[in-house]
Amino acid sequence: MMKQVSKLAGAIGIATMMTACGGGSSSSGGGGTTVAPGGNGFVVFPAAESAGAIALRAAAPRAALPVEYLYRTNGTPAGTTKIVDDRNNGFEVGRFGSGYMAELDGKIYFAGKDSSGDVELWATDGAGAGTERVADIYANGSGQPHNMVPATGKLFMNAVVDDATGVGRELVVFDPASNALQALTSTIDGNPGSNNAPESLTPVDGGLFFFDQDAGDVYFTDGTAAGTVKIATNNDTITDPASPLAKYPQLISDDDWLGYNGKLLFTGRFNAADAEIRLYELDKNGNIEEISLDDGGNTVRLNITENVVASNGKVYFVANSSVGLHIFEYDGTTVTNLTTSEASRPYQERLVGTSLGVFMYVEITGLPPYLLRVDNTNGPAGVTAALRGSGDYSFADVEYMVEANGTVFFSAYTEDAGGSDFGIELWKTDGTQQGTELVKDINDIMAGADSQPYPLTFMYQVPPTVNQGLGSKYLFIANNGSEGFEPWVSDGSEAGTVLLKDIRAGSGSSVID
Repeated sequence: MMKQVSKLAGAIGIATMMTACGGGSSSSGGGGTTVAPGGNGFVVFPAAESAGAIALRAAAPRAALPVEYLYRTNGTPAGTTKIVDDRNNGFEVGRFGSGYMAELDGKIYFAGKDSSGDVELWATDGAGAGTERVADIYANGSGQPHNMVPATGKLFMNAVVDDATGVGRELVVFDPASNALQALTSTIDGNPGSNNAPESLTPVDGGLFFFDQDAGDVYFTDGTAAGTVKIATNNDTITDPASPLAKYPQLISDDDWLGYNGKLLFTGRFNAADAEIRLYELDKNGNIEEISLDDGGNTVRLNITENVVASNGKVYFVANSSVGLHIFEYDGTTVTNLTTSEASRPYQERLVGTSLGVFMYVEITGLPPYLLRVDNTNGPAGVTAALRGSGDYSFADVEYMVEANGTVFFSAYTEDAGGSDFGIELWKTDGTQQGTELVKDINDIMAGADSQPYPLTFMYQVPPTVNQGLGSKYLFIANNGSEGFEPWVSDGSEAGTVLLKDIRAGSGSSVID
């Protein structure tokens, strides 16, 4: 298992990704759910039933996946079922890249395979009768839609089309109200066998920012061809000294993209001579501003060293400045340094934003690992005492921090007070020392065996909405040592952490990210 916070993916619960303030990130991967009164009472996911060459999650290269069918769950074993038609036939899922499922207005859209093997855009309302292909994106082959992101009541995606410029990947929009499909640009044509462009689809109010990675251009679209315009480009491509685009950074990065207050926060280098990563704010009209620290009247440029996240209406990031390496807060106007002392410099790790504040997993030589929490729930944000776990257990190697209605679940390497190895198991925290504890030793067949839990909804680019009941549960994948990687659910208690369904009977795995 990769050490430290290598993947900060969302799952059932309040979104902990960049989408928390109306944004999204195709580079962060994963998926989750957002609690909403009108949200669905179910989540859809792919699963394989038959024996086949499913590689272990850490295997590289990954062996070919067997046939995967569409399943749904309401968070109970009885409510975890295969979606079938009136002849009891399942619906095959076709993967291509990340984000191959998305929720919009109560329906789940997914990359589905038809009888010819072509992968096109399908939708389901959770029932077999309401599952159908809604668009044939590429009539002469597979549209292979992925990076699906809902915005402005429409569904945006990276897909293969055949237009006047030839066959290639473009930004495609589907309007459920009219069933209309449109390629919004013919200037982002890549190789149909690749997934390079367009990338970083980031929704905000009124539209969507996206990135032409190959050209280094940033676009904004309102969902129409006329309203799809380039608003930023790498300044090393500009030949006209009078071009208004000369003010843009030279090396735009798609590692950290966040929709915030209707604008795009993104990272990049100012020019080739500046090796530091800067944070920029860009509006729909192409107006740009570098986010910097006002240190008593002096402007301090910030070198972004870790990811940019949102929590409770504000933005947080780790950066190096003239005062050292620290955690900073941005409220749309002012940047504030939250850490007054570098101490042993624990601020080099990744952040994850939740409604409980911002968490960071920290490892310092000579000290037990811990969770650092930036508490912004009441009054000014501040760093609280280290969370090291309560009871008879300690944790290390934290991954997959996911909030479910006030509880943050995470995967961690577990040991008891006597040093016994329990492997990688499911933990939780409510932001307090006494509330940071092991949920369950799921794989207890032998010492050192682990369940390696990770979020179930990894195939969603942007968190789908769920209702309050389902939003209080954490849906995840785990291996109990006898039934392989299968879907599980937890309400935060040991008794309430149970296997939802052994879809592929026996020790084989049915769900692999």
